[in-house]
Amino acid sequence: MAERSPMQAARALWHTQRVKRLVRDRLGNGATYLVSVRETICTDPDCAGPATEVRITSLSFRETRLTIHKPVSKVSYADIAEVF
Repeated sequence: MAERSPMQAARALWHTQRVKRLVRDRLGNGATYLVSVRETICTDPDCAGPATEVRITSLSFRETRLTIHKPVSKVSYADIAEVF
């Protein structure tokens, strides 16, 4: 696996945190959920590139996983609203 430069790592972290904020804004419950976001390889043949996986865990440990077929840097609030 190729190493990322510090700038690439900073951009990836920024976009991941941005998507987490969008999810929390959409859920509207603040700290009652743990939100995890990561960019992953898309295995869907119709997906042309990486996908973003969003994992939401409630305080009762109920987990929901969602996939947005876009790189994390391209995910918008409209994409979040579409899957919730």
